[in-house]
Amino acid sequence: MVIFTREMKDALRVPGKGGSLIYMATSSLDGKPNIAAMRFVATHGDDKILISDMFLLKTKMNLKENPECCIAICHPLDSGRDWVFKGKAIDIEYGFPPDFDWYGVTAKEILDKWGDWASLEPPKEVPPDIVFPKPAQRGVVVLHVEEIYSIEKGKTGERIQ
Repeated sequence: MVIFTREMKDALRVPGKGGSLIYMATSSLDGKPNIAAMRFVATHGDDKILISDMFLLKTKMNLKENPECCIAICHPLDSGRDWVFKGKAIDIEYGFPPDFDWYGVTAKEILDKWGDWASLEPPKEVPPDIVFPKPAQRGVVVLHVEEIYSIEKGKTGERIQ
């Protein structure tokens, strides 16, 4: 069983604040890959990563066909904060039954807290003279992490958990 360290949880909260890059890689059933950069990312418990579904057209289609995916994070200012998180993910969309369960979390629990991410965490890096468009959130991707690997220089590919 995977358990995130405090450092992992902290690193996964950095997107949009000038440091981390978080990318989610998926593939279709026939193996066509897709990778997408993510802005709204958080952890839930010790083994779930949450991502806002705002612009995930190919990612969402791939997850419906093949739930296997991974997230990579590299923090250029803090060495040792470079990981790949692998597991199964689902896009919990509005309209799911409230009691729908994904590895111990329910659709209601996820959507009640994270269903309006832009209001919960408005982007602070947008200059005040630019009007940030109102994003249309369609749901929340929940990645149940099953394996964690290092991508730190000299340790690339080492399984951490």
